[in-house]
Amino acid sequence: MKGDKGICIFGEAPYDIRKTKYDSQKHAQEALEIHLSLGVIPKSSIVYKCKVCKMWHFGIEEISGILGKK
Repeated sequence: MKGDKGICIFGEAPYDIRKTKYDSQKHAQEALEIHLSLGVIPKSSIVYKCKVCKMWHFGIEEISGILGKK
């Protein structure tokens, strides 16, 4: 996908969170829309900027609250 820059890993196994990171909010939004149209992620998923890697992810609000910038 456009803007895909690898994986961000937060936490330690087996409780780590692995999220694909994107270089811009636009690319993360495009990926989110593709995944939503395929029905493979919850409709409540959102785009957020990660406080760990400083790049963009998408996911459920609970994860964005842990990883996202306030």
